[in-house]
This record gives sequence, structure tokens and C-alpha cells, in this order.
Amino acid sequence: MPSRVQQRTSRRVLDAARSFIEQNGVEQLSMRRLADEAEVSVRTLYNHFGDKDGLLTALVQCSLDSMDVEVHQIAARDPIERIWEAVGVSIDKVVSEVPKAVVRAILMDDRLVSQVNERWTGWDLIVTEIRAAMHSGALRPDIDPVVLAEHAGMVLFHLQRRWTSSEITDLQLREGALHAFDVALLAIARPRARTRILAHIETLQHRNPQRAEA
Repeated sequence: MPSRVQQRTSRRVLDAARSFIEQNGVEQLSMRRLADEAEVSVRTLYNHFGDKDGLLTALVQCSLDSMDVEVHQIAARDPIERIWEAVGVSIDKVVSEVPKAVVRAILMDDRLVSQVNERWTGWDLIVTEIRAAMHSGALRPDIDPVVLAEHAGMVLFHLQRRWTSSEITDLQLREGALHAFDVALLAIARPRARTRILAHIETLQHRNPQRAEA
């Protein structure tokens, strides 16, 4: 386990990296420039993060850790409502804590995407809640929950890329992600759940009437 000194150093480096990337972009970041910004040695950077990709992954991981804490404290008991809250919390954390340039750099590298996905326990919670909704009878067990979530995740991936290019707003990203999961759930929703999900979609459209045009 890292010592307190190592933890403080990592935090200082990550804060410096986030600030630099927000101002200059990922392309301008080098380990030497970051060492100057964080007032540490280049060797310290490599010892802590390995390389630039490791640094970017660590930046995202900080937000994932915070995101997972909030996701696992969701108060709702109904599985479908827990899915909605988990998606909303996750998007809000990304928007507020991870520079767009970092998100875009991750999305453009399949290897980094895989590394980040492996560390996001919120995804496991969403899959678990889909299974719970099937068990409760709200959803039919026609499709593997993992496959269902992955289809919504593909839409989310596309939305995130558009968001990092400033083609859509923070709100459009959030509502679009929720809409993607709603559409996936509708494929196996039983009548009562279908009515609830359609009502939720209508609420999203009222809150963000430009979503469909995004």
C-alpha cells in the first residue's frame, strides 16, 4: 500500500496534470513538462505511473473511485430506478471531474478503454440491477443482461466521443445516456415496467427537447 507521502505526491501530480490538460490538451503533455509543473523529478513520475498512458488511466481512475463510492450509496431500492441513478451519477462524475481531452484520449485507444472498463465497478452494478429487474418480473429474461448493457454502452461510447468534441452539451450527454439504457430496457420490459420506462423517456425529452436532434 502506498505511503502517505506517495499518496500526496500522486495527488499533486494528478492535479497538475488535470490543470495542464484542461489548458493545453493531452498532445502538449509530456512527462518532463508535467514534472516541472508538479515540481517532482521525471523519475518520480515514471515510478508512480509508468508512462503517459498510465498517467491518463490514473486520472480517470481517481474519478472512477469517487464515482463508485456514490454509485454504491444509491438510495433507491427498485432495480430500474437504481439503473437510472447509477447512469446519472456516473455521467455527472465524468463531466465534473475528468477533462474532455483525457476522456477523448482514452476513447481513442481501445487498450485504455479496456483498462478503464475493467476498473469501473458501476458497470457491474448496472448489470446486477438488470438481473434483479428480471428476477422481480419487471423485465423478461430474454436477453443476457451483459449483452443488453453492452448495447446501451455502445451508444454511450458514441455520445462521449461527441461530447469530447463539444458537439453535444453536458446535459445532452447525460440525457442521451439515460435514453440509451431506457431503449435497451424497453426491448424486454413487461407492460407495467414498459409504462414506467416510457414515462421516464418522456420526462427526459421535456427536460432536454434538443436531445433527439443532437
